[in-house]
Amino acid sequence: MPRTDRIPTTAPRSRRGTPCAHRYELAADVKAPRLLRPWIAARLAGWHLHGLSDDLVLIATELATNAVRHGGTPARITLVLRCPGTGRRVVRLEVEDSGPGFDPRSRTHPVRLQSCSGRGLLLVDTLSSAWGVRPTATGQLVWAELPT
Repeated sequence: MPRTDRIPTTAPRSRRGTPCAHRYELAADVKAPRLLRPWIAARLAGWHLHGLSDDLVLIATELATNAVRHGGTPARITLVLRCPGTGRRVVRLEVEDSGPGFDPRSRTHPVRLQSCSGRGLLLVDTLSSAWGVRPTATGQLVWAELPT
């Protein structure tokens, strides 16, 4: 597997010269999402945002696991540091795959607390300030944001 800590950035650099966006190509393997943990920690450290690591890693691994498990395809993970016009910085995580997609409102059965699965989107909803799903030309993109 190629080293992912050297993947070129896809967005402009901030005034301090640090990349504002990073991409990670995730294999279509249910064990692959665990590889996001050190990658995210390193990106956040580069932005001096160590305090977001635990929540963002959990959100990322939940969304990436859904992508490879239900989409059955490799996924592209994008981590972006955004500075909206309000002066508030936001970290946005995007997970894109070419699977069939889903509508999160279509969930018809409640999540059982004793279940070992099915709670991922509940965790994403609880930990993020906003999240959503949108179709892409080849599949879907699920995103989540956390204020810094």
